[in-house]
Amino acid sequence: METEENNNITNKEIPNQKPRRRVKRLNPNFFAHFLICLICVSVFAIVCYRGEILKSVQKMGDHGYDAKDRWELKLPLMSRRQNILLMGVDVSENPNRPFDNTRSDSIYIVSIAPYAKDVNVISIPRDSKVYIHSKSSPDKINHAFAIGGISTSQKTIEHTLGIKIDHYLVVSNSALIDFIDKLGGVDVYVEKDMHYNDNTANLHINLQKGVQHLNGVESEGYLRYRKDALGDIGRIRRQQWFLNAVGTKMKDPSVIIKMPEIIKSVLNYVQTDLNVYELAQYAALVKSMDMSKVKVATLPGEPSQRGFISYWILDPEGVQELVDKLIYGDKPKKMDRNLEVGILYVPSEEQTALELQKELESQGVSVNSKQVKYLGHDHIAIHNFDIPSDAIARLKGTISILKDKQTVYDIIGINKAARDFTVVLAGS
Repeated sequence: METEENNNITNKEIPNQKPRRRVKRLNPNFFAHFLICLICVSVFAIVCYRGEILKSVQKMGDHGYDAKDRWELKLPLMSRRQNILLMGVDVSENPNRPFDNTRSDSIYIVSIAPYAKDVNVISIPRDSKVYIHSKSSPDKINHAFAIGGISTSQKTIEHTLGIKIDHYLVVSNSALIDFIDKLGGVDVYVEKDMHYNDNTANLHINLQKGVQHLNGVESEGYLRYRKDALGDIGRIRRQQWFLNAVGTKMKDPSVIIKMPEIIKSVLNYVQTDLNVYELAQYAALVKSMDMSKVKVATLPGEPSQRGFISYWILDPEGVQELVDKLIYGDKPKKMDRNLEVGILYVPSEEQTALELQKELESQGVSVNSKQVKYLGHDHIAIHNFDIPSDAIARLKGTISILKDKQTVYDIIGINKAARDFTVVLAGS
C-alpha cells in the first residue's frame, strides 16, 4: 500500500496457510476503477448485441423513449449460489489486444443466492500477498493475470479463499473514459480535495471536495487516487461509492437511448465464459437491483512494506469468517444482549444523528453517538458478523433515515463507534 506512513510499518510475511476446504452442503443458504458499473453495462451490451433487444433499443434511439418499448428479462433462477469473478485490468500497450500482459487492477467476487434473494460483493485488494497458482513464491494477487491470464487468476483466488468460482467477467479499463463520457458523465460526491500528478503513468488528478459532475477522465482520476492514509483500501471504498452513483445514472430512461453507442464502446473490452442466456439473466438482475441491499466487504488484513514494494497481508481468520458469512451463508450466532450501535456524524448532520439515536433507543438499541470533523460517505458499517440476519433489514424497514443506506462489512474498523455496527452520517 502506498501511504505516507509506510516507513513506520513493521515488515510482515504472508501466513503459511494450507488450502481451505469446505464440506459440500446439500442445501446451502442462500458491483476499478468503475469495474462493477461497467460490467453491468457490458452484460446488457452483449445481450443487446446478440439478440432482438438491440433492435428495440435502436428504435428507442431513433424515435424517442416510450414505455411500451421497455424490455423485460426474467430474474436469475439459479438453484444454487453462484460466485462470479469480476476483474478490471490495466490498459494494455497494444490497443488491439487489451488483455495481453496486463495486471488486474480491480478484483471482486460477486456471490448471488438462489433466485437472487441476496447479493454479496467481496473486494480483494490488488496488493494482497498470496501464492500465485503455478508459482512457488508469494506475490501480489494482481500479478496473476499478467502471469497466466484468467485461468491463473481464477485458480489463485479459489485456492486463497477456499471457494468455487462459477463464472468470470473481465473488463479492460481502456473503456472507462469512453464509457463515462457516453453516459453523459456521473454525479459523484468527492470526499476530499484530490491532487496528484504522475507523468510516467499519464495520470493527472485535480478534483475538489464536494458534489462534482465527473467526465470520463475525471472519473478515472477519482477511481485511481490512493495517495492518502488508507491507500488501496480507500480506493476500493471509492469504487463502491462510484458504483452507487453509476447505478443511479443507469436508472435514467435517457441512458437507454444511448445504448447502441455504448455497446460499440465496450464490446471489444470484455472477456467472459457466460453464455447469452446467462448474460440475459444477470442483466435482468442488475436492472432490478436495489443497491442499498447489496452487502459489500473488503478482505481484512494490514499493510506491510518490504523495500519499495507494498503489500496487503491478509488476516486468515478474518478472511475465513468473511467467506463463511457472505459466500457459504453461515448463520450468525444467537445474541443474548441488545444491539450496540454507533453513530458517527459530521457537524451538519447533528440533528439527523439526534433523531436517529432517539429512534434506535426506542427499539431497545444501545447507542454511542460521536461527532467528527470529516467522513467520506453515508453508509452502515457492520463490525460484528453475528448480528442476526434480519436485524439490519428490520431497522431499515422501520427507521426512514436508514432506509437507503448502503451496508458495508467493516472488519478493519475504519469507521467503528460501537461493537455491532456504526451508522455513518457524512452528509453525502
